[in-house]
Amino acid sequence: MEPKLMSYITAKYSSKSDMMLSEREWQEVIGKMLPRFKEAGALRQVVTQIWNQEGSFILGNLWEYADEKAFIACQELFREAEAAHSESTGVSSIIVPSRGVILHDTRL
Repeated sequence: MEPKLMSYITAKYSSKSDMMLSEREWQEVIGKMLPRFKEAGALRQVVTQIWNQEGSFILGNLWEYADEKAFIACQELFREAEAAHSESTGVSSIIVPSRGVILHDTRL
């Protein structure tokens, strides 16, 4: 199945240790929930560490969804995951979400 929607969320941290702790804990939370995300229509998750901004500690999360219904269904799961993550880490970050409709997807 090809994705129709995607979201890209960046999270900026005050230190590398906060970023690494947050990433590890987020994957722990999401890992337990992956079957539910898949059932809701999420197709893919990619986590990146932004490296071209020296002195910054930023993670990027790309999510792909089957369609708008899948995106909406996943929002409740994200709220649940974010609450569990916040409870386990207490790490603060600046979150910037972006969402888009996929117009072109060239796979090489």
